[in-house]
Amino acid sequence: MTEIRDASTVIVGRDTSEGLQVFMVRRSARAVFLPDRYVFPGGRVDAADRDEAGRLRGSAGDIEAAYVMTAARETFEEVGLLFADRGVDAEALAAARRAMVTGELSFGGVLERLDVSVDASQLRYFSRWVTPQAELARRFDTRFFVARAPQDQVAEADATEVSDGRWFGPAEALAAQARGEINLIFPTIKHLERIAPFGDVAALLAFARTKTITTVTPEVQPGPSFVMIPELENAW
Repeated sequence: MTEIRDASTVIVGRDTSEGLQVFMVRRSARAVFLPDRYVFPGGRVDAADRDEAGRLRGSAGDIEAAYVMTAARETFEEVGLLFADRGVDAEALAAARRAMVTGELSFGGVLERLDVSVDASQLRYFSRWVTPQAELARRFDTRFFVARAPQDQVAEADATEVSDGRWFGPAEALAAQARGEINLIFPTIKHLERIAPFGDVAALLAFARTKTITTVTPEVQPGPSFVMIPELENAW
């Protein structure tokens, strides 16, 4: 049995004249796991996320603090957005991110340097997906969050683990996948389908505050390919 690792992923949204858009990044073509796939920012929970949980302020919902800290850390490292409890100077924010990417600072060190805490209330726990046992090298128990892009911050891929960060309308990303222009994995496709009906970030966040969290483990078919358990379709 492949080890199941705890992880967090963040669907960061913004409002535009064309409706809701979400930020996605393309994993490196050299990555061992899911190369060249477009995904939402995220990664595995590490010990430091549990140690730094005391730097959280507010609540993201009924969810363990370490997952929220992982969500904030990965979003900052991969796309440069920080869910801070107060405004941060853009140059100081960029310098702290560079120091984190090069290994000079941990995420806790970034928060200390900037004298901020993570504002968990900017994120909202949205769903939980567990990778099924299949022909996969890695399995994850992933908590997905939705969030509004922090005001006056610019999303930009870090060009190390990920590249080509882009804002997509959910339907736009799904159409690009159908045309073969981008590669998406099953959980990303299902989340894009789930959020596509919402016209703006406020509506998505309002839905997230009231929705039931039902753990999803997709069914595996030969290939392997994945399908949603019928009774969970649009009910997770």
